[in-house]
Amino acid sequence: MTHQAVDDARGTRGPRQPLAIVALAVLVIAVVLAVVVFVVDRNTPAAEAVPATVPVPIRVAHVPDGTKIGVVVTLGDGEGSEWDEAAQGALVAAKRLTLGGTDVELVTRNDGGSTSGAKRAVQQLADAGVAGIVVASSGAHVSAALDAASEAGVPVVLPYASGGDGSWSTAPSPSSVSAAMQRAIRGADAPLLVDLGGGAPSGIRFAHVVTADTAADDSALATTVAERTGATSTSTDPSADATAAPTDGAPAEPDSDAVVVSGSAARQGAFVAALQSADVTVPVVLTPQATSPAFGTALAAADGSLSGTFVSAGVATDDARALTSDAQGRAMSAFLGGVRVLADDADAQNLTADQPFSAVAWAADSRSHDAVVALVRAVGAARSDEPSAVADSLSALRLDAGDGIAGPALDFRQQQALRTDATVLAASSQTLGLRPTTTEPTSALVWFQDSTAR
Repeated sequence: MTHQAVDDARGTRGPRQPLAIVALAVLVIAVVLAVVVFVVDRNTPAAEAVPATVPVPIRVAHVPDGTKIGVVVTLGDGEGSEWDEAAQGALVAAKRLTLGGTDVELVTRNDGGSTSGAKRAVQQLADAGVAGIVVASSGAHVSAALDAASEAGVPVVLPYASGGDGSWSTAPSPSSVSAAMQRAIRGADAPLLVDLGGGAPSGIRFAHVVTADTAADDSALATTVAERTGATSTSTDPSADATAAPTDGAPAEPDSDAVVVSGSAARQGAFVAALQSADVTVPVVLTPQATSPAFGTALAAADGSLSGTFVSAGVATDDARALTSDAQGRAMSAFLGGVRVLADDADAQNLTADQPFSAVAWAADSRSHDAVVALVRAVGAARSDEPSAVADSLSALRLDAGDGIAGPALDFRQQQALRTDATVLAASSQTLGLRPTTTEPTSALVWFQDSTAR
């Protein structure tokens, strides 16, 4: 795999025991087991994965030598940059394919989070002769990448954003995300939206809206939210709302029973840390950007607690899926096995070849992995790396765990390839022990389906 830069001895039988003693022993054991089961927190995944009976190598026939797959990432702090670390899962797919006898080259370009950068990145990838492109970013600038790819006739898979003509999205549909967000606020009568630049999630009627730009003081903003939710008494300090004035013109009062935070993962992480300091106790629901590795990093950087209660919306595609005994659980175990194999390769680097893969292995995501697998499966089915042939092949493709993907089944006969609806997700900071350890501390959270939400 290569990539281009822009990682008993049997004892002697004793005398037969009286039946009553045996029965008593069985009863004691049963009671002990019942107590253990009772005290286990059912909302926290157990740190033990099912065996990875799905092979780590992925075998795809009829892939031409020299096949290239493009990957667009957003570096720095631009729009969509929260998925940079998650995008490293693309390398795991390439490694698993190499182990299965199929070598593909990943060609990476940085779009900088801008419209012009997105267009330029796609044009460069098309000129490099890629068979398809994974746009591992999100936000308004992604539309420019889709336009450029459409002009070049190169198929695009979007693991973190909605699609358009000539592209396929493996993210949950906006309508299902909206429905999950509504369930997440658990019937709140007067939810408060804190808009940190992400806009208002559709389908939710907000009683109050507070807006803030990137220069807003998170502490002051959190104080405003604490007052509106009754965590603290109403402030008489006229500067309390200086950076975040309520758009409805109403005076601050404790009348909101839930908080929805919308914005980039970094902004959400920093603001949630401020909410923790302000002792806000009503339910806080985060938009799906928070499911990226950048949320935990920002939360920890702002001295927030990773052990808090975090709720968002999305599809269960994280490590906790490997704890289940179904086909998808086994497929996720195989993906995590691939992460460990690649992290053990001293020569393996990240997508931009400026870090060893072992340094980013904690964040490599199954969604970017599955996007690469899908494109390579389409190349194999087309027996060609010509983009138009790959697009035609991809448009008839259906994949499940048996095809090497780690997440839910995908049906590319529709542009919304993920047919699984979003659900309410909760996060745990518990170390599952399924990924290689790192010398540097990480701020990893594991997102899993919240079985308490209905």
